[in-house]
Amino acid sequence: MFRQRSSACPKAFTLIELLVVIAIIAILIALLVPAVQKVRAAAARTQCVNNLHQWAIAMHGYHDANKKLPLGSRSPPRQTWVMYLWPYIEQSMLSSQINYATQNFYLPPCTPIPPSMNGLCGVPVAIYYCPLDLLIGHDQDDPNDTYPRRRGNYVVNWGNAIYDSPPPVGSAPFAHIGGLRATPRKTTLAQMSDGSSNTLLMSEYLRAWTPEDHDWRGDIHNDDGFFRFHTLLTPNTTAPDHIDSGWFRDTGDPLMPATTASGNQQYNAARSRHTGGVNAAFCDGSVRWIANSVSLATWMALGTMDGNDLPGNDY
Repeated sequence: MFRQRSSACPKAFTLIELLVVIAIIAILIALLVPAVQKVRAAAARTQCVNNLHQWAIAMHGYHDANKKLPLGSRSPPRQTWVMYLWPYIEQSMLSSQINYATQNFYLPPCTPIPPSMNGLCGVPVAIYYCPLDLLIGHDQDDPNDTYPRRRGNYVVNWGNAIYDSPPPVGSAPFAHIGGLRATPRKTTLAQMSDGSSNTLLMSEYLRAWTPEDHDWRGDIHNDDGFFRFHTLLTPNTTAPDHIDSGWFRDTGDPLMPATTASGNQQYNAARSRHTGGVNAAFCDGSVRWIANSVSLATWMALGTMDGNDLPGNDY
């Protein structure tokens, strides 16, 4: 009538079973982590494409309103293309406070006195940045510097010319006529005889690691800075960027090689933290992935708008 209770203890895991479970969990984690990293990398690349697409739309908006693209840079006054696009990237509150005919980037209201990040060039704008470089590159926000400002990861195409020098053959959308900053090129889409779909507009670049004013990489507001890239070097090349003496710091990052330019012979490659290539916007408004393996001949052909040098099919 009465059931007999079992006096046996519940069976416990053996050491071997426990080790097997731990090994299975470790394998699952090892499989999951690369997958998560790939998803994050893909999301970052998509965001970067979106940023470049917004810049391209802004360029076309400026062209529609002014019948030409914005100037790449000029002096005097000292300016770059960035402030000209503020009204077209929903930053009219910035553009409404300056006189484009006279405004220098390093003077109020662009850079306040005493120095701080409260000037127009210190405003953080989301599409300045590639998400993969946010935690590595720095803005120029050292409070002890004279001209604090934001850096950026998106720069314009200066083609096959060394900065402040005329191109050997063919023109880029952004340049100085005769190599003179006082005469910036004012480019129209109609001048692109190679075709807007065969001409680079913008690409990625990497920001300096230092918050101080002694590294020009990604210095997009400064006409002395690297607000541009040159197609004399292929994307993410191991060949160094040529930067004026005293205006870069060797971080040891293999993605950011640099050397001292001879005189004012400055040029730099398109660079990114995406694996295998860079995102680039074209003058037709499209954004395409350019692999590091693109040939120099094709890359240089994409750098010109009127060089009669159609690119190959290796991009």
